[in-house]
Amino acid sequence: MLSLVKQLFLISLGITIGGLVNYLADQLPSRKNFSYPLCRHCCKTISPIRWISLMNFVVGNCECDNKISLRPVLVELFFGVCLPLIDESISTNTHFVVSLLLLVCFSLIIVIDIEHKLILNSVIVPTACVALLYGMQTNNQNLFIILASGIAGYLIMLMIFFGGKLYWKLFLKHKGLPDDLVVFGMGDVRLGGLIGLATGWSELPQTMVVSFIGIGIVAIAIKSNSSYKPFTMLPVGPFLIVGALIVLFFI
Repeated sequence: MLSLVKQLFLISLGITIGGLVNYLADQLPSRKNFSYPLCRHCCKTISPIRWISLMNFVVGNCECDNKISLRPVLVELFFGVCLPLIDESISTNTHFVVSLLLLVCFSLIIVIDIEHKLILNSVIVPTACVALLYGMQTNNQNLFIILASGIAGYLIMLMIFFGGKLYWKLFLKHKGLPDDLVVFGMGDVRLGGLIGLATGWSELPQTMVVSFIGIGIVAIAIKSNSSYKPFTMLPVGPFLIVGALIVLFFI
C-alpha cells in the first residue's frame, strides 16, 4: 500500500513538474515578466485548475473552446512516467533530486529549441550549475576533470560550428537560402559544454557518437520522405541532449 501511494505521489509530482516546464517554455522565449499562465489560443488568463494541461480532460477546455495543444500534454505525461522510473534506478535522495533537476533543465532546452530554434542563456546558466553538480556527484571525478570534460565538449561543438560556417561559404552560399539562416548556432556550442560537464570525461565520446548517429538516422528518414524539401534544417540541441540522457541513464 505504501509503495502504491509513493508511486501515485511521484506520478502526480512528475505531472506538476511537467506543467512547470510547459509554463517556463511559454514564458522565457518572450522575455517578458512572469505572469499567470495564458491560453495559447485566446491569450486570456487560465484558471488555476487548468494550469496542468491534463486537467483539461477533466474540467474541459478554455472558454475559447480551442483544443488542448499536444506539447504540454506530452511533457506532463513524460515527467509523470519518468519520475517513478528514476526513483527505482537511483538509491539516494540527493542523486534523485540532482537527476530530476538535470532532466528538467534539459527538457526545457529541448522544448524551446524545437519550437523557437533558440537555446537561451537564461536556461544555459542554471543548467550549467546543475550539470556540474551532477557530473561531480555521479562520475567520482574531481572538479578539474569535470571542468576539463566541459571544455572538451564545448571545443568539439565549436569545431563543428566553424566547420558548418566553412561548408556554408563553400557550398550553400549561392543556393538562394536566406542569409540569416542558422544551421548550427553558438547555443549548440554552449550546450556541448553542458553535456561535457554532465557526462564526464569517459562518457563524452559515447554521447557525441550516439547524438550524431541519431541526427543521421532522422536526416535520412526525412530525406527519404516524399514531401522532403531540400535543405530542411534540424535543431541539433535535442539530439545532443537525448544522446546524453541515453548514455547517462541506459549505457
